[in-house]
Amino acid sequence: MLICLSCSDWLDVKPYDKISEEELFSTEDGFLKHLNGIYIELNRDMLYGSALSVEMIEIMGGSYVIGTDNSVWGNYKDLAEYNYGTEYWRARMNETWNKAYSLILNCNLLLENLEKTGVAFTGDNYKLIKGEALALRAMLHFDMLRLFGPVFSRNPQQKSIPYYKRYSVTPNDLLTASQVAEEITRDLLEARILLANDPVRKEGVTDHRNLRLNSYAVAALLARTSLYFGDREHAYSYAMEVIKAADSGVFPFVDKSLVTGSPEDPDRIFSSEVIFALSHSQRNTIFKDYYDPSRIPNFVFRMDNSLMSNMIFGGGALTGGNQDDYRYRVNWVATGSNRYYYKYSDMNDTGSIANTMIPMIRLGEMYLIAAESVTGDISDGLGFVNRLRAARGVTALPSLTRENLQYEYIRELYAEGQIFFMYKRMFSRVLRSVDEKDNPQPSDRIFVVPLPDSETEN
Repeated sequence: MLICLSCSDWLDVKPYDKISEEELFSTEDGFLKHLNGIYIELNRDMLYGSALSVEMIEIMGGSYVIGTDNSVWGNYKDLAEYNYGTEYWRARMNETWNKAYSLILNCNLLLENLEKTGVAFTGDNYKLIKGEALALRAMLHFDMLRLFGPVFSRNPQQKSIPYYKRYSVTPNDLLTASQVAEEITRDLLEARILLANDPVRKEGVTDHRNLRLNSYAVAALLARTSLYFGDREHAYSYAMEVIKAADSGVFPFVDKSLVTGSPEDPDRIFSSEVIFALSHSQRNTIFKDYYDPSRIPNFVFRMDNSLMSNMIFGGGALTGGNQDDYRYRVNWVATGSNRYYYKYSDMNDTGSIANTMIPMIRLGEMYLIAAESVTGDISDGLGFVNRLRAARGVTALPSLTRENLQYEYIRELYAEGQIFFMYKRMFSRVLRSVDEKDNPQPSDRIFVVPLPDSETEN
């Protein structure tokens, strides 16, 4: 048995909070259950089931029109204005921080028990479990750094967040952003070594290895983190590793027949391209809670109409926007005078694994990272962008600017929790309107979320 249990069993596993540590870690199955529990808990609303995927972080990234009617939009108005100091948003940020660090400590609990266990593991399962736990620890720290840390490109020596490598409830000291970067990179590199024999390298995503932090997902995370930390050379190298794997058939571009014309059951998340995803059995609640136009007159998240039609999916050669784009045709559905986002709506085949996936890392991001990190001027990355665009059914760009690259990030990663972090990394204005005066200019007030009360009080 590989590290992933059968899919139905994996989805049904719950974290073992009522069982003794000694009993839980007395068998290989106990280690697997604990690791599966961490993956499942990542789906919580305060993490990637909502806040860090489609809701809070996307509002901060300017993805949605936020109205002025308090009875409809409530606390979202404050967040859209980057007012992080309200009682509501302090509490929400506190929840996200506490849950992330709770799971980090659970990773450490697993890792420490792995070191002292006498359990005999099947095949490479010991290395796979340890590698995934280290990668999860690194990923969670990285997202806390991106959210609460300084703008790395401007203040890498500023104090940021603690990095926990042991299971302890004693608060750790805050490290500088560059120190945290070193710890994240160290964990990911060790995970990379441990996952050298990951089945995904020989067998592809059989046994749903794309629902785990598999070997290629760790390489993709290294590409993402390296770019954020200003290491373009390694960002390019890791992105190319994943792109080459995709070229060999591991993560192929989505089949055109699934997204063009009128397929009965469109693959709106381009599931074949997803390198790592969470599996959420009730994913359709994301669509129902945030995007479903039948919610009107309650709030519904959608892109500004003029931004959509004139820049992101319009504007021609100037912006690269085109309504033939698969990302537009399959995900944006007209209701009245507006278009609404359907990426997370149910497929007809509700039992399909693709219908449960919340994308965490996808192939398209690797092309954009390669474009941004290739040696030389940003224009040298044009070939990578145009290869991605060809796979999206749109014509090539004649040239590449930072603005064109940002538009491509928005098209590719909309509602996946990455756009705000792109603006923070680039220290650029947040694009939410075609009217430049409506686009917040870069500043620490926007990009640096104050540490939660639960941390500062410690």
